[in-house]
Amino acid sequence: MNVFSELIHSVYDLKSYGIFLKDRKRKTFLFGFLLVLLYYLVTVILPFVQFQVSTGGIGKIVDELLPDFTISDNKLHVDEPYELIERDVFIFVDTEQEFMDQDDIQKILRRYNMVLVADENTLVIKNNNQIQYLEFADWSPDLKTSKRQLIDMFLPYVNVVIGIVLVVVFLFMQGTFFFGVLFVGLLGMIVASCMKSDLTFGQLYKLGIYTRTTPLLIKGLASFLPFGIPLYFVISIGISLGYLAGAIRNMQTPDLEGNPVVFYSQEIEDRWSRPDDSQDRWN
Repeated sequence: MNVFSELIHSVYDLKSYGIFLKDRKRKTFLFGFLLVLLYYLVTVILPFVQFQVSTGGIGKIVDELLPDFTISDNKLHVDEPYELIERDVFIFVDTEQEFMDQDDIQKILRRYNMVLVADENTLVIKNNNQIQYLEFADWSPDLKTSKRQLIDMFLPYVNVVIGIVLVVVFLFMQGTFFFGVLFVGLLGMIVASCMKSDLTFGQLYKLGIYTRTTPLLIKGLASFLPFGIPLYFVISIGISLGYLAGAIRNMQTPDLEGNPVVFYSQEIEDRWSRPDDSQDRWN
């Protein structure tokens, strides 16, 4: 049975768990790796692709959020004032008028977690309680840039960071999966003891990897719901233990494998058989 067939059988066929137990460690690890990969594709990559298609990507979002600007001769210039207020974000850029009153800026800095306020000479940035005041006059006089140039400069780095984050998330999922199977194996020892099974912890851990298929399938489908499932980690462990108990029960039950039942009878000697007529009973 190949790994993909095992993914299907691990959901509905408890009798197959006896076969899974005979798999090599390398094949069992490959099963767990592919199981997490499928879950990762459904819960991370698919939403990310949908986000890229629906929004046009990070570059387009930044292009729409940032106003058209140019920096030259140590001054910032925008064609028209730009303002964005959303939750904890406040952005205001106006290079045609005097800079905002300091009292007003302090109120904005106290109210919002992320702030960007700028006029033609000064830029004020707040991010994670860190506040910076930047004067364009302190920048290099040869510095000339625009929104398009800035996006083209930083977008490749942003894509690299996103790629690294996706890889780290995948590796974290893999590690979390195999670590989580430890709980199934440890609790499985209690289940095996109650069922009077002599399976070792290593065997229970191997079976535990296969028992995680259905919980991950449910979790993957639930990720598309507008609400979460409370305490799902506990529920998923319970589902795995249920599969484990069913697998142990099936391994303890003799399987006739479709062979016909053969009945044996023992020939009983007839102690009351008649004497042989060929013998002379009077001699």
